[in-house]
Amino acid sequence: MDLAKSGKLLRSLRTSKGMTQKQVADKLGVLPKTVSKWETGHGFPDISYISDLSDILEVSTETLLAGNLNLNQQSSGNVKNIKFYYWKHCQSFVQSIGKTSVICCGKQLSALIPQPVNNSHSLNVAEIENDFYITFNHEMTKEHHIAFIAFVATDRFLTVKLYPEQDSSVRFPKMYDGKIYFYCTKHGLFEYPPSLNKQNIQSKQNKQNNTKLSPSLTALLSAFSIAFTTETQNNSENKQLKENLQKALITNKEYQEIKNYISFNTKENDISKYVNTYLAPTPVARKSFCTDCIKTAVLTGTTQYVILGCGYDVFSLENKNRNINTFEIDKPEMIADKLNRIKKSGLKIPDNTVFISADLTKNSIKNILLNNGFNKNKKTLFSCFGLFYYLTKEEISNLFKELSTFVATGSTVIFDFPDSHIFSSEISRVKNMLKMAEQSGEPMKTCFSYNELEKLLENNNFLIYEFLNPNDIQKRYFNGSQNITAFENIDFVQAVFKK
Repeated sequence: MDLAKSGKLLRSLRTSKGMTQKQVADKLGVLPKTVSKWETGHGFPDISYISDLSDILEVSTETLLAGNLNLNQQSSGNVKNIKFYYWKHCQSFVQSIGKTSVICCGKQLSALIPQPVNNSHSLNVAEIENDFYITFNHEMTKEHHIAFIAFVATDRFLTVKLYPEQDSSVRFPKMYDGKIYFYCTKHGLFEYPPSLNKQNIQSKQNKQNNTKLSPSLTALLSAFSIAFTTETQNNSENKQLKENLQKALITNKEYQEIKNYISFNTKENDISKYVNTYLAPTPVARKSFCTDCIKTAVLTGTTQYVILGCGYDVFSLENKNRNINTFEIDKPEMIADKLNRIKKSGLKIPDNTVFISADLTKNSIKNILLNNGFNKNKKTLFSCFGLFYYLTKEEISNLFKELSTFVATGSTVIFDFPDSHIFSSEISRVKNMLKMAEQSGEPMKTCFSYNELEKLLENNNFLIYEFLNPNDIQKRYFNGSQNITAFENIDFVQAVFKK
């Protein structure tokens, strides 16, 4: 044994941990001069101290006995025996399939021990074209995020590093009989069981289909109401006046189940009457108002369209203007479900559309967009329809505040919002809407008076360009209609950003 070499190793490991000889000695129950003797090559720890010393210095006993950190010879390993190492101070990670001693920034790293996924750390796996589309419902802040995700198959592995504020989703080429590992900066390494194969992927998707119609019931009902209204209008003319792309995103089973629910669980025997009274007014008016605003925006030089809380919006599928780049943002489970529906419908995703998985209450919209090809120097139209009902006033204010830090002058935001009387309204369909939202697990949180909203916008350099109350909406979009009337207590706004 080379005592001088072992002594240098002991000193190097001790100093890298910021420990004094006395601190090491106290932990071992020996004198400081004993540790000094070991480090100067005038002796070596008794075998009874080796185990405790390896724990203190965080190295293996084999390394201490060998006197160096390169004990292991190169050896071939089995991919399934992969080990992961992560050092939080420099955010570096390493993977190994053989015996390895890993040191980063002078720190001996221990292999991470994977733990099973749980409610706070889980993921969704969907098959999109020739890939597995994997999404997390996990915050992506600097202090708490997913640092990396790895897909380990039989003979290869792929690893992707993720960053704070980044979209918490990733695609891997389909490789069955593999496992997924991901690392949370606060809670450690997680393993996604079981191994990915055709049988359990199909079983998981079938289970999801049987237990829940959609990640968002309100989004599904909104899509149904537009699809049903379009179908009814087309049938009334006895010809196909409009291409019903909205219905293409709803399965026949879902479509029929919603109709059956209306027939058997409401007082309305006439499905059309119920849809036109309770479900269709706001979604149908939104789509018309949005179409008008997009036409105006394009004429004034807008080339980007961002849909916040996109749900099952079909603008990108209907849009024929190739000069508009569209960014659709919603929660990971919603985006995964929408992409899966588009695939099953046989529709093609346009090249000028980007789907982004993100939780707007946890992630920076600025970073989300800039990391996905958004040009902050181009005029942009932002759509927030159906979004502000479910955010707090503080969250809405923060959204406009952040938009004001990077959008181009002349950019616009369009949205609808509940007025200040909605929660005290005695109108039956308004009360029914609030009750349905509560029962779906997505209760409405916010309402505004006009003056309150105007002040919030002006504080963030946005000016109201157009405001429509229910009477205005009725005159513009439902004038002469005997079937649909604008919904009470719901207003539409177009606001323009001026620096």
